[in-house]
Amino acid sequence: MKLTRKRFLINSFASGALVSLPALQKNLYAYSGKEANFHRQDPLGFAESLGFTKPLDQILLTALLAPNSHNSQPWKLKRVSDSEFLLFGDKEKQLPEIDSLNRQFFHTQGCFLELAHLAADKLMFDSKITYFPKGKPSSLSFLALPVAKFEISPKSKCVHDFLFSGVPHRRMNRSVYSGDYIKNEEIDDLKMLTGPSLHQILFINDPQKLETILPILDSAFAMETNRTVSNELNRKWFRVSNEDIYSKRDGLTLEGNGLSGIKLWFAKNFFVSLAKEDWHSESSKNAGIQMFQSQVYSSKALVFFITEGTDTERTWIETGRDFMRLTLACAVRKIAFHTMNQAVEDYPESRKFTEQLKTLLGLKPKQQIQLIARLGRSSYDYDSPRRELESFMI
Repeated sequence: MKLTRKRFLINSFASGALVSLPALQKNLYAYSGKEANFHRQDPLGFAESLGFTKPLDQILLTALLAPNSHNSQPWKLKRVSDSEFLLFGDKEKQLPEIDSLNRQFFHTQGCFLELAHLAADKLMFDSKITYFPKGKPSSLSFLALPVAKFEISPKSKCVHDFLFSGVPHRRMNRSVYSGDYIKNEEIDDLKMLTGPSLHQILFINDPQKLETILPILDSAFAMETNRTVSNELNRKWFRVSNEDIYSKRDGLTLEGNGLSGIKLWFAKNFFVSLAKEDWHSESSKNAGIQMFQSQVYSSKALVFFITEGTDTERTWIETGRDFMRLTLACAVRKIAFHTMNQAVEDYPESRKFTEQLKTLLGLKPKQQIQLIARLGRSSYDYDSPRRELESFMI
C-alpha cells in the first residue's frame, strides 16, 4: 500500500509519541534544547549562569516561562530600578485572527505576573502588583501604557508559596493521555494546592458529561482549522527545523504537539511543509484535525475558568493569574494539561460553540468561559524555548 502524506500524518499524530531520537543537532546552535531544559529545570540557576545576579533580573527570566498563546511571548519589560519593573504588552505579538479583543493576550500578562510573584517569593521578597498604573492601554498604545507595575521588597515574614516547586515540570502537554480519569480526590487536592482563586475554576471529570462536551471542542477545532485566517496564523508561527526553533526561540512545533521519535524525524524531513499551498491543503488540514481528535478524546478531565459580571481587561489578567497557579499545581502532582480555547474565542464562528458550552454547564448569561484545558496522564515532555531576556527590554 502506498504511504501517502495524509495517511502518514494521521497515523503518526494519532498514535502519540515514540522513543525520542538523539538530538543530533542540539549543539550546533548557541541556544539549544539543553539550554531550554536548564531554563525550565532551574530558572534561577540558569539566570546566574547567564550573569544575571540581581534578584529582579532573575525574577524576570523566570517569568518568561509563563504559558502564552502560540508561544508568542507577548511581553515587553522596563527596569525602573533594582526593585521595580513595568510590564507592557508587545503590540507586535497580538493575534487578532483568533483573539480580536486581546482576551488571551491579557490572560498571558496575568500568567507572567503570577509567575514573577512566585519567583520573588522564592527569593525571599514580597511583591506588590499595580494594574494599569498610567491608564488602560489599547491595542495601539501598549508600548505607551504599562499593563502593570511590579515592585519587590524584602519579606517581613518567612512564609513561602510552595507552588514554585512546580516550575520544572510545568509545560503544555499536547500528547495523547492514558490511564484513569482524574479522581475527585485529585481534583480536591489540586484546588488545595492552587489556593484561593480570584474567579471560578470548574472541573468536569464525569465520563458521561465529558462525552457531551468533547465533541464540541472537536468541532470547534475543526472549524478553526478550516477557517483560512486562523490556519494561516498557525502557519506563520510554526517552526519545523531545529535551526528555526532555536534561532527564533518562539512559535509552534511538532515536538510541542506531542510528536517524537522516528515519526517526528520523517514528518520534519518528508511530510510537513510550510509552503502556503501545502499548509492549506485538505490533506494537511485533515491531518491536524485527526491529531487533535486523538488528543481531545483522551482527556481524563476538563477544567473551565469562569468569570461573572464585568468582562474586562483586569478580569482577564486575574484569570491568567488563576491559570498560572493551577498549571503549577498540576505540575506538582504530575498531571498533564493542555489548553483548548477554539470554542471560546472572540469571533462569530467560535461564539456559537461558546453558547453550547454555557448551556451544557448551566451558566448564567453574565458568566463567561475564559479558558478551557484538558487534564490527564502522560510522561511526554518538551521544553518550548524562550527568547533571550534582553529582547524583551525597552
